[in-house]
Amino acid sequence: MGLRISIYNEPAGSGIGGSEFVAALLAETLAMDHQVDLYHRIPSLTVDKFAANSGTKLDNVRLRYVNKPASQPQVSRRNPLIYYREMQKTQAELSEGYDVFVAITHDMPPFSHAKKGALIVLFPLPSAPYVKPEGGVDAKLAWKRPGRYIYQSWAWKKRMESYRLKTAISDFSRLWAKRRWGIDCTIVYPPVNTSFNHIDKEKIILSVGRFALRGEGHRKNQEEMLETYARMQRERSFDWKYFCVGGLGSKPAHQVYYEQLLALAAKSGAAVVPNLPRNELKSLYERASIFWHASGYGQDQNVEPVMVEHFGISTVEAMAAGCVPVVINKGGQPEIVEHEVSGFVWETLDELKNYTTRLMSDDHLRLQMSTAARKRAQMFSREMFVKNFVGRLLDGTSAARGREAQLKAVSTATR
Repeated sequence: MGLRISIYNEPAGSGIGGSEFVAALLAETLAMDHQVDLYHRIPSLTVDKFAANSGTKLDNVRLRYVNKPASQPQVSRRNPLIYYREMQKTQAELSEGYDVFVAITHDMPPFSHAKKGALIVLFPLPSAPYVKPEGGVDAKLAWKRPGRYIYQSWAWKKRMESYRLKTAISDFSRLWAKRRWGIDCTIVYPPVNTSFNHIDKEKIILSVGRFALRGEGHRKNQEEMLETYARMQRERSFDWKYFCVGGLGSKPAHQVYYEQLLALAAKSGAAVVPNLPRNELKSLYERASIFWHASGYGQDQNVEPVMVEHFGISTVEAMAAGCVPVVINKGGQPEIVEHEVSGFVWETLDELKNYTTRLMSDDHLRLQMSTAARKRAQMFSREMFVKNFVGRLLDGTSAARGREAQLKAVSTATR
């Protein structure tokens, strides 16, 4: 049955986010004609749960849980050749014996032992040896240990050479992959569900993003958006409602944070909605007129790039549903939104307020931008991802002939 394909999704957590959606759609598409194993690091994940939350069919996909690997092999470093061979063996079960191996990762990817390796860089953590977080070689440290620097840099290059296809999910991630990992990536935007109904819009402002605590990656800055909405209400009377929606964790600290947001929302009548079921969120996207995004506000993306949105799946979903995006001008957001065409990008909270007020008071502009947003969102559809990534992935393999059938099947499924 076709090729043997392994997909490894490195991120681990309690929820199903953007990387899991990429892995699920890729697995679904490839399993039409091939044998697919999907390795993951979420202990509670089942095929049924994965399929339901990603909107995919994974009946022909085998899910395989793997633990986080040890950072370094437990052998002496005095013999570089032995140490290198042991590094190659780390996580070798993910790719050995497969025709194709796809690694979806933030951190250092394992060596690929498949006939063809492909890399999807979500956002590169500073894991390359002797490279500073902002990019470039740490010359002082390299001169201090020249032998180790030469060896580890060579080993890193060999690791990356085991992947014939290297991609990044945005130009922002591509830039940092070059700075931190020294690799050139092709941009392949992640797939987004762009299938939404056209219904009458309501006077709703919507934001969507997990209610993250400090230290849990990039935060969505719901406090700032709630305060901006309250300030807008104080300055003028209007009949628009703000819905602040997101995934809420189960720790006591998450509940405390949620209650803090509720207290802020009470000042303006905004709604803070945790863990909304997918069908209800879809309905809210379809009814909302304006979409807000503030992840990375107050952060210097040149110093802490991990603290901004590296792409922005929720922004694309909102646009596909006809919401006009008013989003922060950081990370991958300005790659999605064409300023003053399919939405607005902002630098300050005053700009967020002013652009939103402009849309609220101009029905013609809002309708014009809504139409442009829907059109723009199709650039990031499932079909475009399959065309751009699977096409490259299967080039040079015996499976290339089945690509048109896969594209047709995905196109039909997303209508």
